[in-house]
Amino acid sequence: MKRLYKSLMFMCLAVVLGLLSSCSGTDYLNAIPKKSTALISVDMQQMASGKSDEDKAGMLKSLLHVEDASKCGIDISEKIFLFESADGNLGLCAKVSDEGDVEDWLTSLAKQHIATEVKERKGFHFSVLKNSWLVGFSDQALLVMGPVVADAQAQLQQQMVKYLKANEDEGITASPMFERLETITSPMAMVAQAQALPEKFVAPFTLGAPKDTDPSQVVIAAEMDVKDGILQVKGETFSFNKEIDEALKKAAQTYRPIKGSYVKSMPADALAGIFMNVKGEQFLPMMQSNRSLQTLLMGINQAIDMDNIIRSVDGDMAIVMPSLTDNNMQMTMAAKLSHAKWLGDVDYWKTSCPAGAKIANWGKNAYFYTDGKTSFYFGVTDDKQFFSGSDQLMAQYAVKPSNHPIDAKIQKLIVGQKLAMVINLAKSSGSDGSGKDDAISTVTGLLTPVFGNLTSVVYTLKVKD
Repeated sequence: MKRLYKSLMFMCLAVVLGLLSSCSGTDYLNAIPKKSTALISVDMQQMASGKSDEDKAGMLKSLLHVEDASKCGIDISEKIFLFESADGNLGLCAKVSDEGDVEDWLTSLAKQHIATEVKERKGFHFSVLKNSWLVGFSDQALLVMGPVVADAQAQLQQQMVKYLKANEDEGITASPMFERLETITSPMAMVAQAQALPEKFVAPFTLGAPKDTDPSQVVIAAEMDVKDGILQVKGETFSFNKEIDEALKKAAQTYRPIKGSYVKSMPADALAGIFMNVKGEQFLPMMQSNRSLQTLLMGINQAIDMDNIIRSVDGDMAIVMPSLTDNNMQMTMAAKLSHAKWLGDVDYWKTSCPAGAKIANWGKNAYFYTDGKTSFYFGVTDDKQFFSGSDQLMAQYAVKPSNHPIDAKIQKLIVGQKLAMVINLAKSSGSDGSGKDDAISTVTGLLTPVFGNLTSVVYTLKVKD
């Protein structure tokens, strides 16, 4: 009898444990699509430790107009996740603590004309926030996705129904990206495919990948932090494809500590800058296989042997983009050289220009190329520094300190790193109407209420020795 009683107790315990595991505290994550291309986890409890509950809820206030976090039905003690779905929509996922409170909160927003009236669809509730963000929720998860125009909202809502009813096998926790995210201990962490980034910022992350690599196969894993208005991203690139992963790891060993020769040359109002220290002969194959950089140099390469110029590099190198759109390519490049023997080839370049293009002198060891659409000024200083730019002034100042350089705090973050990229947030958002820029705006907009105004993003590469 005792044995039977004990067996029944074990069976009851197993049933209870089964029920608990099927309704675990992470079930809300099933609403994040498994094939998301980018995923950011934000632990507000850790990030805002020492701050009031009101400050901790600043992210929700920014996007969702939450006035009282304790009454909106969202559990801010659990991580909030930002993601980009495979079709390019941005999303936020949070755990629901009280479904009724969520509905009451949205109803109050509807009365203020901030959101639409809450409606039920296939067992879930939906509203439209600020005309472009769809809010859907269940008793477990709150999903916010967009931005979308009115005509596309019905289709997105239909997709969100599938996400909200997804099981564990269909959600993000079953993906390799989530598994990698869980290994990052930072309060704010990111795992993202390179294809999820704005196209103009992809180049540094895909350097070293084989030539035909799709950006979806290169993944960035990073810890994130905010200090002094700077979003600091310390990450590494890898791939779930073994061959690509090995190539990326090998390429990372090419970088040497940045000495800081050109950190003062980047103007504070420039869009972006990439900094590194390399030996050109080792770096050239990486550059040749990088589609983003090749596209950037496409017009110039037809007349100027950039490969030979890169081979002569030995030391710090910086590529700065004052602005960059499809219609107006601007950039400067500065680099320390081991030699400038290629200057002897310039006369040949002059005679072999494509029709309608020319190369002419504009100073000592200084030349300019133009084809009527693109202009490129370049040259070498007496102390063997390569300089170039889209116009004469930009080229000359590529190796000189700017009158208004990037903040000294940013300069300090670059020096000593193996690879660094700086993004000016004021110029990155909406500069070309790209939806990808919305991702940067959304993330920084969510962090601003907690950390104050964000001015820059500084990405540095973590290299395992």
